Amino acid sequence: MARIYTVLVILFAISNTVIAGDQDVFQVETEGGYRTASGEPVALAKTVALFNARIKAVEISGRYLSRKSLIKVYERKRDEIYSLTANKIQTEILEENWETVGTTRIYRIRIRAKIQASDFVKAEMEDRKQEKEELEASYQEEMEQPVSEAIDPGRDIAKAYRLLREKKWRIAMIYLDHLEKKYPNWDSIYMAKAITHYLLNEPVFMKKALGDACRLGNDTACGDLQNIQKLHEHDFGISVVD
Repeated sequence: MARIYTVLVILFAISNTVIAGDQDVFQVETEGGYRTASGEPVALAKTVALFNARIKAVEISGRYLSRKSLIKVYERKRDEIYSLTANKIQTEILEENWETVGTTRIYRIRIRAKIQASDFVKAEMEDRKQEKEELEASYQEEMEQPVSEAIDPGRDIAKAYRLLREKKWRIAMIYLDHLEKKYPNWDSIYMAKAITHYLLNEPVFMKKALGDACRLGNDTACGDLQNIQKLHEHDFGISVVD
């Protein structure tokens, strides 16, 4: 008889996340949000917020499934695989609402998701397929990095991570600039840009990207701004941009 594994319910105070699992199928409740500017489509806010909630669920389950060797650790492919996995998981919307903060509105959503190892396997297959398609793209397409009009944050951000893994840093920045226009208030775009600027040895622009991500509520970016004192000869300082 297969052993049954039960994961204790854990409260994640920062992200207000609840986790429960049985027989390696995780049921997770997470929250996501998206800060909208005037004129931004409601559908964009809802889709990105949903993705943000899904990726939290994927990261939680992946932390445990990888320890049990049910999925790969993925190493440098992790961000792109996890982003595509977020598109594969089953979700149920538990709660959604709008919050007004100053002159902006924030759409918040709470979901219940089910995640298992096969979701990651399917995402890995999708990643290989997309990588092959990109290899077959023309030189002009590679340099211009056109972005689809379809709102698909998981697929879009996965490509950015893939370009970084392939060390196509300048091309990645071109692509991220396009994504910034498509998702102007998505903190993950600015975090990816901060990493790209670091790889390109551009600490001044790295700090600005971290500031943009921090203003959009990214705790990692805020923490990095507070903790990184100096990079090369650039003084980051300790203050977070308001």
